[in-house]
Amino acid sequence: MTAFEIPQRGEARPDFVQPRQGLREAELASVGLALNATQIRLLDAYASLVRRWSKMVGLVSQRDLAQFGARHLLDSLIAVKAVREIQEIWGGQPLRLVDLGSGAGLPGVPLSVALPEVSVALVERSVKKARFLSRVQRELDLANVRVHCKDFAHMPPACCHIITARALMPLPDLWKCAGFLLKPQGCLLAFDRIGRSQRALGEADAAPEGFPGGSILARHWERMAGVRDGFWASGLLVVRRNDSNHSGGQSEGRRWQNHDQR
Repeated sequence: MTAFEIPQRGEARPDFVQPRQGLREAELASVGLALNATQIRLLDAYASLVRRWSKMVGLVSQRDLAQFGARHLLDSLIAVKAVREIQEIWGGQPLRLVDLGSGAGLPGVPLSVALPEVSVALVERSVKKARFLSRVQRELDLANVRVHCKDFAHMPPACCHIITARALMPLPDLWKCAGFLLKPQGCLLAFDRIGRSQRALGEADAAPEGFPGGSILARHWERMAGVRDGFWASGLLVVRRNDSNHSGGQSEGRRWQNHDQR
């Protein structure tokens, strides 16, 4: 029996498949997204793998595991619309997306499920987390995913069309350190989670950024419900690399390479 077949009566379920605590159609619709049954099953199985291995590998806090669907899966999937818009910019040609500091595979794994036509590289310098990501790739049979256990500073320049990063470092620093990975006209999709008030959203929209060699294409703040003390907002900033002379480069990126890689 494969990981995603429905077991017959009396047949044991694979131990990593648990009752779904992932996304529902209404939640997907709230961010303008529809997935087919196979994609939803893959996301459910991925969530189960994270729950199974989280404590041993240090993937997600126990508090976040209880609401993994909305706080992590849905948060990651808000980038699907932006990626599809970037596909149009590139005339529908095959795109390569690099997910930096992928950790538990967020947002790279959910995006690879929702966008099977996009090649996704999960870049993670922690050996333990990279091994977990390789397990996810094998068990979910994600043909469009490759795992790289390395620091992104060692990756070749202009190697991708899209960069994603979630809670990796402050956004201007991320641009300076990782912008060299983008092809000209490539885009950084930088995730952020802000506030629990409308005022916080307004302050985020007004906050200045510095992205030398790049320009902000879009800003999305999705209001997410389900938090006891109000709401939290998932932010996505889309920054395009304007030319091939972007000042951010490998010298900047190497400032981040000498971290623990256990």
